Amino acid sequence: MKSLSNAEIVRLFEQLCIEQYDAIERNENARANRLILKTWALATELKSRRGDQRRVLMELFGHPNMQVRLTAAHANLAVDYVAARRELQAIVDEQWFPQAGDAGMTLDNLDSGFYRPS
Repeated sequence: MKSLSNAEIVRLFEQLCIEQYDAIERNENARANRLILKTWALATELKSRRGDQRRVLMELFGHPNMQVRLTAAHANLAVDYVAARRELQAIVDEQWFPQAGDAGMTLDNLDSGFYRPS
């Protein structure tokens, strides 16, 4: 992963999120969970880069695939809280489940202080 450029990571992140969406839709939970771990690893790699490069994933905000949007928003809560929160609220407002449910729970957990992004 360290050899990948930021742009390559964004494209791989997008691809993995789309695969995760498909796995969720087919109730392939084990596969979806493996894909989550891969997207987390990519976000962690971006975080480790000088200046915390997770913000490059913000280009995926507004993506036609809700899982891509949701995962990119989660990855950016510690980097640009306002923009990431706005994206989560947009997902809730679009009522595309299960991603809207995840986004809504994230907002509730942020508001209660239960979840603090890092």
